[in-house]
Amino acid sequence: MKRYGTLLNSIYRLYEHSGFALAGAVAFSFVVSLFPFCIFVGALSGIFGGRELADAAVAQLFQILPESVAKALAPEVQGVLANNRFDLLTVSGFFALFFATSAIETMRAALNEAYRVLETRSYPLCLLISMLFVAVSAVSMLVLTWFVVVGPTIAAQYEPEWARSLFDQSWFSAAWRYALSASVITAQLIAFHLWLAAGRRTLKDIWPGIALTVVLWLTIAAFYSYYLNFSDWTRFYAGLSQLMVALIFFQFTAIVIILGAELNRGIMEIKKLGNGG
Repeated sequence: MKRYGTLLNSIYRLYEHSGFALAGAVAFSFVVSLFPFCIFVGALSGIFGGRELADAAVAQLFQILPESVAKALAPEVQGVLANNRFDLLTVSGFFALFFATSAIETMRAALNEAYRVLETRSYPLCLLISMLFVAVSAVSMLVLTWFVVVGPTIAAQYEPEWARSLFDQSWFSAAWRYALSASVITAQLIAFHLWLAAGRRTLKDIWPGIALTVVLWLTIAAFYSYYLNFSDWTRFYAGLSQLMVALIFFQFTAIVIILGAELNRGIMEIKKLGNGG
């Protein structure tokens, strides 16, 4: 009953501390950062795997989003990658990395507000951490894409049966890929709560909020896809409807992440009071 009350209190605190407004800022910065991030992925893949790996990595990125959201953004991102030479992308990769940190920095501010902590780290250090988050996410995408898409093709050229079975694509059915994506999202959330936000927390402190975020995100993604099947957003946003579909979904995503942090903070406060702190 106490945990239930904590959840209701977390929803109220989300409203009280402008969590919905912060979620809007996170969603906007995510859309703005998406293209530089994909350019950075293209730059990395230009070094290690070429355009095919970049295209496959971007495709994998959009597979975890609702179909309507992916349709709104994927063609534009693919167009950016197709209209740029990979050698130039490599040269501009650092600048793309810098601009891609916008979403991470905005998420940091939202999580700090949810945890009621002040940022004591210097701005250069915070920026370096955000760039590291972007770089690790990009490398992880390329490694997973190589394992799922490129690995089976290479393994097929080898004679030993174990080499082919290791990369057997049948292992990666739609359900397995979705589970893999959920695992990646969970890992990113753990990193957000432990290292992106200011202050110190343990895995025991943050797991309730992460579990809540994952469950709510999967639920929202499913219902959002179903709702868009019979909703005509062009009546409200005309030619901007596809962009708004993506932006609103990202705002819901940010809301459940911030709500998870609010829940963690509430539980931590209850434990502190119970221990006489």
